[in-house]
Amino acid sequence: MIAIARSELVGVWGLAAAIALAGCAPSIPSFSGARTTPDGRVDLLAGMSARVPTGDLASGDAMALAAPGGIAPAGAVRVGVSRELDLGLVVSAASGRAELRYGETVGSIRLHAGIAGFGGYAVTDPDANGAQGSGWRAGAFVPLTLGFDVAGILEAWVGARFAFERVEGQLGPTTMMPTSTNATSSAWGVRGGGVVGLALGFRRVHVLAELAVDGEWWSGQLAGVPFERSGAALTPAFGVRIRF
Repeated sequence: MIAIARSELVGVWGLAAAIALAGCAPSIPSFSGARTTPDGRVDLLAGMSARVPTGDLASGDAMALAAPGGIAPAGAVRVGVSRELDLGLVVSAASGRAELRYGETVGSIRLHAGIAGFGGYAVTDPDANGAQGSGWRAGAFVPLTLGFDVAGILEAWVGARFAFERVEGQLGPTTMMPTSTNATSSAWGVRGGGVVGLALGFRRVHVLAELAVDGEWWSGQLAGVPFERSGAALTPAFGVRIRF
């Protein structure tokens, strides 16, 4: 049984609430570290992440709700439930991911893989000049990561990841229907790519930085008009991890 002090629980929920109320970009980072959280320990992370779409992903009202760009606060809490397993919650803006990860050590290499479900509130950037709207998003995420740990001071990791996602909502006036006040937007998205990261610190406190690059393909409808979009999206992130 893992016991977490009341003050730690208050901090976790406070962090999650603050992150959920700020930002709108669906830029959930990996924040994976070199290994799963040790048995009986708790990791808390707080930082920022960004989503930088390129190509067709960066143009038009069609992607304004499904996958906009932007910067958002991000955070995570992970609990080690055994030597090999941890449970975690990673949040960014109004989206979150609940995950289960399994890890093994092979020589000096730490290998961990996971499965996660994610979802949240989909909303366009209130500062954008395009259509305004809101809705919901949900999907699944599968990461595979190789990590290296040097005396608990330096961590490095490289990984592959795959995800699929469903987004649905309503948009205000759009370029496809400029007189509409309630255009339906729905889309399926598939993404796959990789992530690299570093962490530097001492004992229980580390600073993390990572960069993910994903290829994405989206298909859907906006105001009844079909669309397809594809391109690459970058997700840089940084944060501070405290291990209790």
